[in-house]
Amino acid sequence: MKERLNEINNELKDYMNESSFISNKCRNKIIKMLGNEFDIDLPVDNFKTVDISLTDKGSIIMRGDLYEREKLSKEEIEERYSSFKEKADNFLKRKDVSFKNRKLSSNILNLLIILLIFIVFIILFIIGFRSLISGDILNLIWLIIFVAVWFVPSIGENLKGRLQTAKIFIKGLFKK
Repeated sequence: MKERLNEINNELKDYMNESSFISNKCRNKIIKMLGNEFDIDLPVDNFKTVDISLTDKGSIIMRGDLYEREKLSKEEIEERYSSFKEKADNFLKRKDVSFKNRKLSSNILNLLIILLIFIVFIILFIIGFRSLISGDILNLIWLIIFVAVWFVPSIGENLKGRLQTAKIFIKGLFKK
């Protein structure tokens, strides 16, 4: 039982690390699940680190404090831990963060925003060119002032960063 208990405690450390990586709220939920499974009311304060282990009597040691309960048999401990493990795995699978998908969607959104900005610039250019051809100088001056004073400065730096990110993304696509 001693070897199995060491294995369980190592798995608990893995659960704490994995859930802490996702968020403190996720880690607190895992702690609450473990406490519910062993009928122990564990505090879920926002500690920077949480070390948690299970004793051979079914009690839990968390951050150096012992949270006792009635003694459990080895089979009951194993059964309760298996139930916790199943629930925790399901919970962490739901919370799993896919950075690759998030980055891909962010890059595609960036390309769409760049496309939208260029379409707006083309539309403004067409409107300006029509005004110049038709001789409507007042409309052309209004358009130039609007674009020069409001639109260009608000887009300028943002567009440079977006273009750089899009360039890197597109190069990465063609390298594959």
